[in-house]
Amino acid sequence: MTSLTQEIIALQAQLQFIQHVKEEWKDDKCIKQIAEVVKNTKKNLSVAFGDSFQRLGEFQPNESVVEKVLKGIPECVKGKNEGDRIPLQSCLIDDQGTSLKYIPVLAKEGVKHEVGGKDKRGGLLTHFGAGMNTLQCLALLSNDEYDRLAVNTLKELKKLGLLKKDDIKEYNLTVISANNAEKATLRFRFLLEWDPSILTEPIPFNEKPFMHHVIPIHRQLESVKSLLTITIDVCPEEAGFLFQRNENGKTALEVALEKFGEKETMTMLHEILSPTKSFPILHHALVHVPQKDKLFSKWFPWAFHLRDHHGRSLHQAIMAAGGKCIEENSIVIASMSDDQVQEKDPITTLYPFAAVASGEDGDMERSFELLRRQPGVLERSPVQRYGRRTKKRKRSSTK
Repeated sequence: MTSLTQEIIALQAQLQFIQHVKEEWKDDKCIKQIAEVVKNTKKNLSVAFGDSFQRLGEFQPNESVVEKVLKGIPECVKGKNEGDRIPLQSCLIDDQGTSLKYIPVLAKEGVKHEVGGKDKRGGLLTHFGAGMNTLQCLALLSNDEYDRLAVNTLKELKKLGLLKKDDIKEYNLTVISANNAEKATLRFRFLLEWDPSILTEPIPFNEKPFMHHVIPIHRQLESVKSLLTITIDVCPEEAGFLFQRNENGKTALEVALEKFGEKETMTMLHEILSPTKSFPILHHALVHVPQKDKLFSKWFPWAFHLRDHHGRSLHQAIMAAGGKCIEENSIVIASMSDDQVQEKDPITTLYPFAAVASGEDGDMERSFELLRRQPGVLERSPVQRYGRRTKKRKRSSTK
């Protein structure tokens, strides 16, 4: 049986001969037939490679070889299978996710030939199914190994400029990955770290805050745990937006408590914020949900002595939050030690007696109580600065 190599060599010899003799061969009908044969041969080659590109996951060629074939026979990147999928989209269907590595090179070459349509970024923005495009499906689909391979694909697309930061919001990629919480945690983290603003802005299609959207849609608390572990890690100063409020003033924490129960929710938080993490959860809880102070104090007693991301103690964080928060946590303030009464806030540089007196809702009575305990702080306090902050209040209080 003649090998493919032998057939190609023989064909090359014939084509070279035809090229050499065609000007002298005056049979126009023959020349037209040959031209048609060559044309059909080129088309058949493109079809053969196009079909093969739908099966990349089966024989796993090297990406460099795929790129080489695309440069030699670019038409094959456009071919569709019976399911009307271009090769780039067929790479998503591979059960093991091993074909995902070909998506960047297919998209890169596809851009040159407007695969999937004009301005469809080589097929990445082409409709795929269930109202989503290829990028959105890449952010959602999963199996045991899919997440790791999918996030590597997203990173490569970003490197090539084929995945843009604006795509994250425009196509709701972070929200989509969050919908598949436990199976898309790497993708969720990658997208969130690239653009964490999704946590601070309403979800475009329902105007809900992010945490208020994702918590209710999950049946299992373990899924919420996967997401919250990442949001706390990415946005520690906001406690992962656990205390984010919706239009009715309800925090995401309260949504979780209502949906999953107090014990279950607090157990989840305790697992995420173990003592070894040294996360100042009480700084957030006592400021945002002071009515839950006993609940959080019970579950996180070790957090009383931690300092937050600004170096503030729990007492300083409460005082920095203002009069209402101080009033709601009056027991915490009353329990301050002498050392704490003499310690400046690392941000405002105010002593506690000045901190509780500052602002429109400052408490002069509590300020004098703290001052009576440690009057020596006046000798160390920048009196002029304190005088400017409370000048109006001090005059009115002496009348």
